[in-house]
Amino acid sequence: MKVKSLLSNTMKDWLSKSIASELYASNLYKDLANKMQKQGYFGAQKYFLNESADELTHYQKLVDFINDMGDVLDIPSVPTIKENPDCIGDALDIAYEAEFDLLNQYKEFHEIAEDEDSAVSVFLHQFIMIQVKSVGEYGDLIARYEIADETKEWLLFDNYMREL
Repeated sequence: MKVKSLLSNTMKDWLSKSIASELYASNLYKDLANKMQKQGYFGAQKYFLNESADELTHYQKLVDFINDMGDVLDIPSVPTIKENPDCIGDALDIAYEAEFDLLNQYKEFHEIAEDEDSAVSVFLHQFIMIQVKSVGEYGDLIARYEIADETKEWLLFDNYMREL
């Protein structure tokens, strides 16, 4: 007996886009970690490596949900990372924008799912809340970085990031 997919093509397309976004975010944070390491910011490096790992857990939640819905999707190609931060502040701005964009993507997906598939809609709620928290955390980090930037205490801020 063949298991029937419970997902419409529209839901599959959005879930595929979500998978790609989570994988891109994971790669983005690995890239930011590498660039912070090169600049000697080892606390920021550790922080972004942890962020990369978190994005992979989000990816896996999506994959598991798709499987529970009786389907499997191809892993999409992930674009090359082209960001080139000059300092921790730039890296935080890049991360904030990435999380903000992902929040908006999940909100848009949720609106579509509300009309089409209540199971997907309910599932997406957790991703919206994850993104709201992440956007808020990056906003807080940016605010703290701005204080450190004014006083030229970048290494103290880097050490703060190591502890997060």
